[in-house]
Amino acid sequence: MEETQSIKKAKRSIKIYPIFASFTGDMIFFVPIDTLFLTLVKGLTASQITAMTMVSLIICILSQKIILSIVKKIGNVNSLRLGSFMLLIASLCLTFGNSFPLMLLYKTILELAYIFLNMDEIVLKNNLNAVDRSDDYYKIRNKTKIIYSSITLFTALVAGSLFNINNYLPMYLSIGIYIILFGASFLYYEAKTKINIATQTDNKKLKITNIIFLVILSNAVFYSIIKMGQNNSKLFMQYDFQNFLSIEMVTYYITAIVFISRIARLFGNIIFGKVYKRIKNKMSIILSICLALAFTLLLLGHFINMSFAIKVLLMSLGFFLILAIRDSFQVYIEDVALGIANKDEQQKIIIKIEVSRRIGTLILSTLFTLILIRYELVVVEFVLLILSIIEIFISKQLCNKLSKMKKEN
Repeated sequence: MEETQSIKKAKRSIKIYPIFASFTGDMIFFVPIDTLFLTLVKGLTASQITAMTMVSLIICILSQKIILSIVKKIGNVNSLRLGSFMLLIASLCLTFGNSFPLMLLYKTILELAYIFLNMDEIVLKNNLNAVDRSDDYYKIRNKTKIIYSSITLFTALVAGSLFNINNYLPMYLSIGIYIILFGASFLYYEAKTKINIATQTDNKKLKITNIIFLVILSNAVFYSIIKMGQNNSKLFMQYDFQNFLSIEMVTYYITAIVFISRIARLFGNIIFGKVYKRIKNKMSIILSICLALAFTLLLLGHFINMSFAIKVLLMSLGFFLILAIRDSFQVYIEDVALGIANKDEQQKIIIKIEVSRRIGTLILSTLFTLILIRYELVVVEFVLLILSIIEIFISKQLCNKLSKMKKEN
């Protein structure tokens, strides 16, 4: 009877996972109006926003061992509950804080919350193993990304209007959602096994094999390219279009492109979800080629001055491609990491993956800050293209290692 109850709870957790993970993936009502809220409502400058981001990333990186110790002590389920509670605290600091230190506190708590929340990936993997559905991890994670894309598509439409009605309305909705999510986190359950129990007391250092190193490296490079590429490419298009249009018309164009990119993100998740099983080990190579193609299109569009329509088309397609592949690579790398890691290494490798993303983003943001002191944004786009090509070779090495490991097993 106890085993049956355990299986029932595991199945319940699997069912609620897509909705829970979708709403905790980001501050969905805040993201569309983040710069407006931080500058117009909270009075922050661009340099303060940049400093806030960099400091929070550094704190996350330095807190890696402390976070792992906490996760080991309280377990995966309690970690995601802590993460959902920290999301609520972060949204309260952001909404009601009126000083730079409180904004810095919000950003730091938020970044730490995401690391704790990522333990839900391990809970999902273990529950799927318990009900003999281990191969469904990518399918469910991709379903989550599709739901998330749909939700953010909706919030991208309404958040601006809500902000115009009342600057704080999107934040009040966020707080309400996070209260509900914190309550929902207590519905989570992780199927217990002897290995799970042993994991909670294991303090051995993660053994970085060649394949784990490639997973962490590929993740850091790809994610940081996507993160910095998305932010800088939007600005790259804006500056390019200003040579042909008024500021008002540029705003309309960029708004339309960002909205359509959300649709591209949704369709990208659907398409890659359908082809994943056929090209599983080669997924990283294909996604890396798509990434390099995205920056190639952006640069081609930049250097075309004869036809504005072709310029907009090429640069927009490049931007859409960045969004279309963003989620698919994240889910792929998590699937690979949890598949190759021993049970007692899962928490460590997930935290390593999260921290590597922040390290990569921190390095690139620092590099691009230095580049932009002397050069134009086009140089940043060229650097992103070169890094994308390097990522193709890293992905090829990872693919070869995975194929070799599969043959040996």
